[in-house]
Formats: sequence, C-alpha cells, structure tokens
Amino acid sequence: MDGDYETVSGTYETESTVKGSRFIAVVQRCPDADSIREALEGISARYPNATHYCYAAVFGGRSRGERFSDNGEPSGTAGRPILSVLRGSGLSDTICVVVRYFGGTLLGTGGLVQAYTDSASSVLGTCGRSRMVYCRTYRADLSYDMHSKLIPRLKGISLGEPECEYSDRVGCMFLVREDDAERFERLFSDVTGGSVLPRHLGNGYAEIRL
Repeated sequence: MDGDYETVSGTYETESTVKGSRFIAVVQRCPDADSIREALEGISARYPNATHYCYAAVFGGRSRGERFSDNGEPSGTAGRPILSVLRGSGLSDTICVVVRYFGGTLLGTGGLVQAYTDSASSVLGTCGRSRMVYCRTYRADLSYDMHSKLIPRLKGISLGEPECEYSDRVGCMFLVREDDAERFERLFSDVTGGSVLPRHLGNGYAEIRL
C-alpha cells in the first residue's frame, strides 16, 4: 500500500459566476511537470481570450511535486488557494485550472481567494478517482480446465479480473501486488501441479477505478 496513490480518473469541469465574472474550473490528469503546459494549452484553446488561467498541479505520484500560478491575479489570491484545495483532496498526478472571464466588478483580495477556492472545491468534489497500484505483471497460457480451476482461487490475490485471450488455450495477464506475489506464485503452482508457471513480465503502476 505504501506505493499506492489516487489520481483523477478523467477530465471534469464546473462553472460558476461571481459578480459577473465567469469562473470555469477544469481538473484532469497531469503525471509530470511537462504535462502542465500541455494542459494549459488545451484549456486555453477551449476557452480562448480569458482574463486569467490560474492553476495548481500536484504530480509525480507519491513524490508529489507541486506547481501553481496566479497568472496575473494579485499574488496569493488564486494559485495558492487552488493548491490548498488540491492538497486537501489527496490526489496526485492532477492539475486544476480555473479560467476567469472578468465581469467588470472587482472582487477584492478576499473575494478572489473565496472565488478560486470555491471553484476548485466544486470541480474536485465532482471528479471520479482512480487508485494507482504498484504491482507485478504476469502472463500464463492455460488449458481451459486449468483456467476454470485457477481463476476462482485467485480472487483477492489478483487485482481485478485478468485479461484473457481465448484460442486453443487461454492466455491470461495478471496484476498482483508486490506483497501478494509469493502467495500468487505458490497458489499457481499448487493448482497447476507445477506444470505451468506464470512469467513475470515486469513491475509498474496499474490503474484501478474507484
């Protein structure tokens, strides 16, 4: 569990109006610092000629690098409030951008902080989440008989249902947490009588929708 973290599962948007100013909050996946510019370019293309594109991003999995910008708003009134909400969400690999179209009425420092905080809270309150789980990937080619015996025994060990391809045999891909790897291999050997051993293809993060 130490290597696991949560991230946003897609792109989500909410919109509000405060004293004539239009605030559009967008949250989406942002795995690294290089993704920030791409996200900002995409959002500015969807919402051109806005007065401000303020954002905060938390990225790098559990290492949680951070960036934020007021993008011309008074210092501390936009980027930091968005970052505070994003930190509180517990998400990583996520950027929250709040687009503002100025409506002609000044909101003042306190009003801006409240508006950006509320916008970020609104969109982060609606977004779906995924858990990124650090695990091992295995592959095995099974007879149909072995497959029918093995799969029920792996519930609670293998993450989700294995991806399987069916032909004369069943080729299966399994995702297994590091802590469960030894138990997985032992059970596999027991069920197949040692005639089939899973091939460890590598380690990495797998996405589990919550």
